[in-house]
Amino acid sequence: MIADHDLLAAVGRAMPGALGVMRFVHAHPELGHEERECSAHVAGVLEQAGFTLERGVAGMETAFVARLAGSRPGRTVGLVCLYDAVPAVRPNGEMEAVHSCGHGPISGGVTAAATGLASLRDDLAGEVRVYGCPSDEIHAPGSALHGGGKLLSAQGGIWDDVDAALYAHPEFIDTVSLESRWMRREFATVSGSRSLTGDPEPPLRAAAALIGANAVDVMVEHLELDGDVEEGTGLACSARVLVFADTPDELEERCSALRGVLPDAEWRSGPTVEGIRPDEHARAAVAAAMDAAGRNFVADPPRLPFATDFGNISRRAPAALIGIGREGGWAFHSDEGAEQFASADGEAAALAVAQVLALAAARLTENA
Repeated sequence: MIADHDLLAAVGRAMPGALGVMRFVHAHPELGHEERECSAHVAGVLEQAGFTLERGVAGMETAFVARLAGSRPGRTVGLVCLYDAVPAVRPNGEMEAVHSCGHGPISGGVTAAATGLASLRDDLAGEVRVYGCPSDEIHAPGSALHGGGKLLSAQGGIWDDVDAALYAHPEFIDTVSLESRWMRREFATVSGSRSLTGDPEPPLRAAAALIGANAVDVMVEHLELDGDVEEGTGLACSARVLVFADTPDELEERCSALRGVLPDAEWRSGPTVEGIRPDEHARAAVAAAMDAAGRNFVADPPRLPFATDFGNISRRAPAALIGIGREGGWAFHSDEGAEQFASADGEAAALAVAQVLALAAARLTENA
């Protein structure tokens, strides 16, 4: 196996180029399934480092898989690389793409880990793959329309022959998450005729009912009324609702209850975002990697308060969702957070992502 000190040195040598990737991503914010410049840039850097590229995977234009075969037999480890921006809704109602969730440090860190491993290819076992993942942010229009990039990659079979999947994200503590929530989008349409008598018509009643049903675990994400306002004829209410739960049975119950609020609506369900299923072997490799990198691994983290479609990957391959901690955490999805991730603290997070991923991947590619 590659010695830890050699791998850390290789990652250090890769960091100047990786920070260039991070700065490129920050300078080119693109929303989910629209990340053409960032996807092409990251893929190009990996190709130059010796990876073979397959673009447009799993039916997604801005997704790619980069592959690097080691010199010895071993296992296949996949690294998730993000590069989409947060869809920030401004006070005037306009949507702006902003990097306020750490995807710049992730893209830079994954690139440094991959480039460092590539420079030690003669001693590397197995195969390292980087999955260029579009559309992590669930509220982006493309995500709502098509689905998240990790979920779609799982549906497309990208992870079916991978022995371990690793996904690192800046967080509050150094850990591997053990639990996350389940989630589904529900879509509803209620049609009717606009009343000129003042009586509330079905679409307006539907809008009011959905607003009344809005809660912590049932979140009205989008609500629109559209119709003929001159002649008093057609009117429709269209809604998109996020439903969260702690278990799959609870998710079904909440979705059923939501449909009961509008029993006469036309309903359609989006794909289910599954809860994380941790793998002990992957988790142990990450814990050892954090120890080698001089970080304080938290073995019993709190449950994630949100859903992540990495859960769908974790149910198809052994996986670890890695948190890279920072004292005080990060101001996620805010302008303050965007400044933090573009600062020296963001660069430090990129280095930590690179070190932990490279050390864990090197361990996991070795045959048991």
